[in-house]
Amino acid sequence: MLQALIADVHANLPALEAVLAHIEAQKPDRIYCLGDTVGYGAQPRECLQRVRRACSLVLMGNHEQAVLHGAEHFTPLARQASEWTARQLTDRETLDYLGRLEPTKKESSYLYVHGSIRDPVLDYVREADSPWMFQRLVRTLHEDFQGFDICFVGHNHRAFLATEVGYIFPHEEGPAARTRFQVAGQKLYVSVGSVGQPRDGDPRASYVLFDGTSVTYHRVPYDVDLAVRRIQEAGLPEFLGERLRLGE
Repeated sequence: MLQALIADVHANLPALEAVLAHIEAQKPDRIYCLGDTVGYGAQPRECLQRVRRACSLVLMGNHEQAVLHGAEHFTPLARQASEWTARQLTDRETLDYLGRLEPTKKESSYLYVHGSIRDPVLDYVREADSPWMFQRLVRTLHEDFQGFDICFVGHNHRAFLATEVGYIFPHEEGPAARTRFQVAGQKLYVSVGSVGQPRDGDPRASYVLFDGTSVTYHRVPYDVDLAVRRIQEAGLPEFLGERLRLGE
């Protein structure tokens, strides 16, 4: 079974439409969304509608949680965007839908979360910047990955594998690139990257295909200028648009 995994759309409809068109050409059996469909971008309602139609699983992200319960723990910029998003999503049907989203999904030997297994909504899987951080990752893989081998995550907006032998990053160049890794028989995090707000220096949208033995990262170009213009027209902070051009 071939599945596509997306995360962190962040109300960026041009990026989402480009990614879904690319996914459709790959003919996956299903599409999973790992949370944060809303937040930061200018079209939260439209993105929710597209994700609900396209995806057989949608998880709770911290931005959905903030719409429901407030964004007190966010940075000032993120809080401003979250409060704007909440004002766009006030109808009862949408709020009830968001409230029904689950934070995790386990299937066979795979776990799907937005953040990490330590906190499926709020915690981050980050690249290690010290030996201690890497040792913490290895300990987590050995001690906490019980009943599953692979944990698929979003939240950090960066595309990589976190394994007990190191961090592995997609590296193909070109307008639309893909990088394939064999993952069968390993315990690892698969960080799928972000559709709507990549933060790894590459402005192209990111998503993953998984066939049960290998993970393929895809980078998809989209109309960034259109996404920026819609952010400006919505009256959101200009930085939220400019960061899309930089992939940060």
